[in-house]
Amino acid sequence: MGLTTELAADLAGITRISEQDKAALRLLILDFFAAAFAGYRVNTDFNRAVEKVVFPAGGEQEATVLFSSRKYPAGKAAFMNAVYGHGAELDDGSKRAMGHGGVHLIPAVFALAEKTGASQDRVLTALAAGYEAYIRISSAAQPGMVERGFHSTGFCGTLASAAACAVLLGLDADGIENAIALSTTMTGGLLSYGESRPAIKPLNPGKAAENGLFAAQLAAAGVKGPAEALEGPNGWFHAAAEHIHESMLRGSDHLLLHDCYFKLYPSCRHTHCGIEAAAELSREAGPDQIDRVNVYIYPNAIRLSGQIRHPADADETKFSIHYTMACALLNGTYGIKDMDPPDLSPRVRDMISRIELIPDPSMENREQGVRGARVELLLKDGTVREKTVLVPKGDPEKPVSEADILEKLSVCAEDRPAEELAALARNIKEIGGNKPFVFPLR
Repeated sequence: MGLTTELAADLAGITRISEQDKAALRLLILDFFAAAFAGYRVNTDFNRAVEKVVFPAGGEQEATVLFSSRKYPAGKAAFMNAVYGHGAELDDGSKRAMGHGGVHLIPAVFALAEKTGASQDRVLTALAAGYEAYIRISSAAQPGMVERGFHSTGFCGTLASAAACAVLLGLDADGIENAIALSTTMTGGLLSYGESRPAIKPLNPGKAAENGLFAAQLAAAGVKGPAEALEGPNGWFHAAAEHIHESMLRGSDHLLLHDCYFKLYPSCRHTHCGIEAAAELSREAGPDQIDRVNVYIYPNAIRLSGQIRHPADADETKFSIHYTMACALLNGTYGIKDMDPPDLSPRVRDMISRIELIPDPSMENREQGVRGARVELLLKDGTVREKTVLVPKGDPEKPVSEADILEKLSVCAEDRPAEELAALARNIKEIGGNKPFVFPLR
């Protein structure tokens, strides 16, 4: 049995999920909405430009688009909601996969479920299968995928969204394999946003959601994809990476959705350990005491989020270790208020000038789930303060609570009525059972 066939058979076997699995999925869904509210607020110019292109086309009113008064074709709804969900860098992710799952899976599955009237239990099962597909496939191709400049969230997300939508449509293992196979010809998403104009990054999960949904519909219509679509000589793995870790394709003793992390800071995950360490150190030394700041961090973090020292806009703040850490050292925290506009006051610029990023491969260990940072404050009196954070709060090893995510929702959607947010949280908590899916925000 080939790798693609074996994976599809495993995904087809996810037919019933536990109450614990459902609870974890509901928390991921709630977190997606928090991220989407924030993304709509902080990525304003890009969002409005995309809307001007997408909305005039209209089409069948099949699925809800957040922040819109009308519905749109399911593919376009999936695209737009994924764009919003990734705009503030606050969506869930996977360290193994080195990317984000929910931001394409939830919009794709929700849009197709709304169009087809799928049951709410089927929605949760489809999402569980989608997370499984995303984390397994992407993990097998990492770190080679990122080394080739591919953005896992878009490049692998298309395959995962296709698998999830195929499960939602009730396709068997052969149908799921065809959906994945068809989606391999529709993948895209580069890491070039990290070098300049990062506002475009949400296009990657947007197209993953839209194209994955389309691939599943083609498979449901009887279209066959190429055999050995992942492992073939010209297959997806051949394009994605030089070396493939086949063992990662075979999953674990639990559904991998439980291994996802939640983000408490509106910036790239590579900045989070530095922010947390800096925030803690800010309580030990004031800015006037600090001479230099050495940040020992893994090379991929420097490559992807260590190039921008003085962010020109909210988009660039999301990919600046220097800026986010400077704010945390000065303010004791980092949040949405620091993004738009960026605070480039003399005090922040001065702190940025003291920060040096030092490559330290020991701060990353895929097998142990470590992507950390060691922050060293060299004080003017000759003493040193040091803090190492190997995993930030929000990772499975340092889990968040439902109260944490509800607080995140409140902060991200501070311009929305409290009763609307309470209803959203209540509706998400009730997802499940045989009743038809209804979009939880009305």
